[in-house]
Amino acid sequence: MIRVDIVYGGAEYSLGGRSLESIQTEVETAFLAGKPYWLRVNSGGGRFEDAYLLIAPGIPFAILNVKPHNGPDIDLEVDGAFNQDVL
Repeated sequence: MIRVDIVYGGAEYSLGGRSLESIQTEVETAFLAGKPYWLRVNSGGGRFEDAYLLIAPGIPFAILNVKPHNGPDIDLEVDGAFNQDVL
């Protein structure tokens, strides 16, 4: 099952059965419309609990693409993918 996590106001939420791209398109469309938009997400860890996140300018919003763990962890320090100078 596909799951996308969302970080909003320091809390984590999720959307199941949706692709990262479909959520990005929904959020971008809402944002470009110039009106506040309520995105329905799941706030429950063990059971589905509706939550509605306000999508509007000035509100921090992050989408995390959750992938199943199918292989070894990557050491970001070794492969150069993690650049502390950027942080």
